[in-house]
Amino acid sequence: MRTEIAQAMSDLFAARGFDAVTVEEAAGQVGISRATFFRYFGSKEDAVLAAVEASSIDYAAHLQSLPPLDGETPWQLLLRAFKDAIAEQGEHSDLERSRALMINSTVSLRTRMAQRRFALEDALTPVLAGRMDAPEAARAVVTTALAGLDLAWRRWAAGDEPTVARSLDRVFEHLDTANSPLTIAPRT
Repeated sequence: MRTEIAQAMSDLFAARGFDAVTVEEAAGQVGISRATFFRYFGSKEDAVLAAVEASSIDYAAHLQSLPPLDGETPWQLLLRAFKDAIAEQGEHSDLERSRALMINSTVSLRTRMAQRRFALEDALTPVLAGRMDAPEAARAVVTTALAGLDLAWRRWAAGDEPTVARSLDRVFEHLDTANSPLTIAPRT
């Protein structure tokens, strides 16, 4: 029941705007009372996050399940794990796109999603560390890769890329260019 309410409210917030809908309006739209809403959630943000959690991806499990490839870098391995996990979910809908746009345009939701990223970081780091020659570097790589994953979702939500997978490819291509030497312009 909690998940169903969370999904319905999240869809409503995404369609009409998170800040434009009160708890009372949202509760009425999904057929519950304000009191029932607060039995399940402490805030509107909690309802949206519950909906996100219901459809969340276990990236660490995907990373753990991937067989190693000869010569693969940690970046390439994480990109492969992210894309594998996303592909398993199938195509992303316009509703997911509007939900992602809502999250990215609402400061309180972005903050809560950033907190959620810490849990992902803690789950992915030991898995990657077990595959690296320099395991102490795993947290830095994972943290940066998760920021790239977040950027890929934002670019897809904004319509900059047709799919999340394509957006991931582009973001990780940009990360790869960070290993190229800078071009120093002559000072005049």
